[in-house]
Amino acid sequence: MKELRKALRDVLVQSLNTEQMNHLGRDVDPNFNIYEYSGFGDKIVVPRKVAADCVLQYFESRERLLDYIAYMITREGHGASGGVIRLKGMDRIVNIIRDMGFVYDAANHHFVQDQAEGQSAGWGFMKQEHEYHLSFVSIDIISSSELVRTNVKDDLDLTIGRFKAYVHKHVEFWDGRVWFWYGDGGLAAYYGEDCCPMSVLSMLSVLGYLPVFNIAENALRPENDIKLRIGMHYGTAVYKNDVNKMTSQDMKFAQDLEKHAADPNSIALSEAMYRMLPDQVRRSFYPDSDLQGSRVYKYTMR
Repeated sequence: MKELRKALRDVLVQSLNTEQMNHLGRDVDPNFNIYEYSGFGDKIVVPRKVAADCVLQYFESRERLLDYIAYMITREGHGASGGVIRLKGMDRIVNIIRDMGFVYDAANHHFVQDQAEGQSAGWGFMKQEHEYHLSFVSIDIISSSELVRTNVKDDLDLTIGRFKAYVHKHVEFWDGRVWFWYGDGGLAAYYGEDCCPMSVLSMLSVLGYLPVFNIAENALRPENDIKLRIGMHYGTAVYKNDVNKMTSQDMKFAQDLEKHAADPNSIALSEAMYRMLPDQVRRSFYPDSDLQGSRVYKYTMR
């Protein structure tokens, strides 16, 4: 952080005037006021170096400093008080931040944890206690208690472990995250503008390759193919760094769809999810029933 703060101070002093630093700071945090924070008041010109130090002190934590830098990048080339913002030396800052394990996400205008180094539950940018719109997927192995009764424990443990890895692979390929795993199933989440079609394609992939899984990786008795129920819903949840503590009505509704509306090797979609899909994806689903006031749309593997 020391190297980053020094590099940022240099860029601020060389590239922005005091009012521009204040303007950017107030857009990131409306409570920021460089004139009050510096103690100079609004009738005395605040020197650039003093203004830069105020930015560094006010946006002190790593998270807040990265927010300020990301917003600087977003505003480059746009006008602000005193002229168009032209940032000098930002390559050095971006390289320092990359060495810290973060990369700039141009689509969302954030620095996020580099997911190539390890996929985090919040995609590297979700913040504690912030609400997000997501696609939720509840997935469960049917009749798992029967599998326990009729199979050797070691074979069952091996198969369940392989199945968990199988689900993770398909979910993460489509940029989803498995948030919970209960032994015989779990809940996955997808975020972003295309989270609904991405999540549906992910689950179609899970079902489509399930026969291959049963042939190549299922160590249970021959008659015990793995069969799944899948429920999907689009809604919101308040993010927690410990995802095990997360809950929302929309997450629960995805689980209810899986339990009460899905058939073996099928996907049950809520109406909210169905409406978010492009026509070419909708064509795979047909209207089926109703659950808790929502029309249910279904896909069944043939």
